[in-house]
Amino acid sequence: MLQSIHKHMKWIMWAIVVLVTVTFMFFGIYPSAVSGRTVAKVDGYVISSDDLNRVYRNMEENYRQIMKDQFNQDFAKLLRTQALRELVQNRLLVQEADRVGLRVPDEELQSYIMQIPVFLDRGKFDKRVYEGALRNINMTPALFEANQREYLLRRKLERLVEDGVAVTDAELPAAYASKNPKARPGDFEKNKINFKQTYLGEKQRAALDAFVKNLGNKATITIDDKALVS
Repeated sequence: MLQSIHKHMKWIMWAIVVLVTVTFMFFGIYPSAVSGRTVAKVDGYVISSDDLNRVYRNMEENYRQIMKDQFNQDFAKLLRTQALRELVQNRLLVQEADRVGLRVPDEELQSYIMQIPVFLDRGKFDKRVYEGALRNINMTPALFEANQREYLLRRKLERLVEDGVAVTDAELPAAYASKNPKARPGDFEKNKINFKQTYLGEKQRAALDAFVKNLGNKATITIDDKALVS
């Protein structure tokens, strides 16, 4: 099982990141109050066991459906580690976005929420559907909106980092050859447009990872290792 996990680790980790993002968007990472024991602190901001468990449970539910009998304690610990890592990274990014003066106006937040498909009825935002959907996940509109404001704030900062990354035509041939050692003559020109977009995405993710790592190096972060044990 462990060999299978390691073989597909890059795909697994990318899928985890996507799932964590969706989890944050719709199930929340913004606590209504500090509850549960402290599992981590980021410059004094407390991440509680309730925060971690909420994010982890939603990830676990989805991955148990995907992996079925292959979901074991080793993978559960990997998933829990990633959930805590994302909670820490989210706080680092939100704090930095606030520090550099980024803001999410009420109008922007409202427009964003009114376009979320789960809150639409026949293509239009419906307040009753909205409030009912939030009741189903035990979340108030105020809490959900605070969560979404943080999510949008984080994305604004991430886009600033990503927009600072460029791919030149001059670097593409060598990059393509490096990633496709068995490519035949003519393959590069045929795949150039798609490869450029893929390569740009890779460089943007690498730049964002480096940016977050730098924020982490400058922050005071404490983590309770016992938090990784469910």
